[in-house]
Amino acid sequence: MIEKEFFSIKEVAEMLDLKPYILRYWEKEFAILKPKRNRVDRRYYSKKDIDIIKLIKGVLYDQGYTIAGAKKKLVRLRDGPEQLSLPLRNRNKMLKEIKAELQKISNLLNE
Repeated sequence: MIEKEFFSIKEVAEMLDLKPYILRYWEKEFAILKPKRNRVDRRYYSKKDIDIIKLIKGVLYDQGYTIAGAKKKLVRLRDGPEQLSLPLRNRNKMLKEIKAELQKISNLLNE
């Protein structure tokens, strides 16, 4: 099976459960998001673009940042992806929640 190198805006929107107009808006707002365009000016997103979209979505939807706050946070992308990690207090909370959820699953499986 051949793995695709580029994806249309519709494919990316469906893949990430977003509307295409959100992706177009984020393109205007976030300078780091630059999908390629073909001769008829259609957008084609690479895997790197999709990773950036996932980061944007996580910062906006999961972490609750505003567009302005997310821009400031994502500027650090140039310094390396490790800069985009959650603050330590949030990371520890998230890890505890994951551990508790895994424990519940383990208990259900052992019953």
